[in-house]
Amino acid sequence: MSRVGENATITKIRAIRGKMLTPEDYKALSAKRSIAEVAQFLQNHRRFEIALSDIDPNTVHRDYLEELLQKLNFEMFVRLRDFQHLKHIGFYNSTCERYELEQLLSLIGTVGRGEKYDFVKALPAFFLPETELDFLEMSKSESFAELCGRLEKTKYSHLAEELKNACGDDPDSLTAEVCVRSFFYRRLFKSIKDELPKADAEILSDEIMRNIDMRNIVNAYRLKTYFDLSADELKKKSLPFSKMSSARLEKLYECESGEKMLEFLPEYRKAGSQPFEFVETVMSQIRLKRAKKLMRYQSLPLVFYAFMEICDIEADNITHIIEGIRYGLKPDKIEQLVAY
Repeated sequence: MSRVGENATITKIRAIRGKMLTPEDYKALSAKRSIAEVAQFLQNHRRFEIALSDIDPNTVHRDYLEELLQKLNFEMFVRLRDFQHLKHIGFYNSTCERYELEQLLSLIGTVGRGEKYDFVKALPAFFLPETELDFLEMSKSESFAELCGRLEKTKYSHLAEELKNACGDDPDSLTAEVCVRSFFYRRLFKSIKDELPKADAEILSDEIMRNIDMRNIVNAYRLKTYFDLSADELKKKSLPFSKMSSARLEKLYECESGEKMLEFLPEYRKAGSQPFEFVETVMSQIRLKRAKKLMRYQSLPLVFYAFMEICDIEADNITHIIEGIRYGLKPDKIEQLVAY
């Protein structure tokens, strides 16, 4: 792509970024007392007014509202990707692949529980034109083995083999998740290394690795706190990528408590005094802070990745607000669930 084309896409991204929810907006949303009030606020906001123009705020179901927000982000990604004909570059198509694999994980879980019809009902229609996988056909699988057999006939044939080796005939959700996410990140790192300028690739790989570290620490924290898993069990449930040294990782997994694990992330201690039950919010705040820094680069890969991060966090924030209202939390507690 030409520098002119890159600059045009960066300008387009920054224009959309300027319309996103502000800290003041989040404070206002946290004070709402019903889903209808949230929907009304978003419908009147310049970021969401077109996407939500056809809904009735008084009757919209929260699941449908969340799906419309996902649809907005996904279709925006597709437009940005296609604006400069970037679909042939794996890195720029990784968001589509991530959606595919998230749906696959959902399908694995529902097949295992005998709830595959629930998967079909929840399958986002907006995503189907962009995927090469026939999820409706795959959902006919009566067992995990049959599902892997169908997956072998797709571009994910290697993943099918890895899933069978890792999970056997009866996968638990965490083992399947580690297998699928590891597959995704291996492909992502390869596309970054092979397709992007070296300087951008180094910065981007470093940033993604740091985010994986945060994911692993949060997962280890939860598994240690609520299930008291051993160090060996925690390793098996973690993604095999890290900016940390192997010695430091060993110490992490050998910690006697979840709270001790958080000391391995200095950025967590700098993030403030959020209570531990909201550790994911603090991690999102750290992700958001670093994404904002990446947005300052005049590099399309870095800005593109940072923008996708910011969009994901915004969507998560709205979901957390909706959940907080649903469970009757006070506005100050809801605000603690929001990263901004």
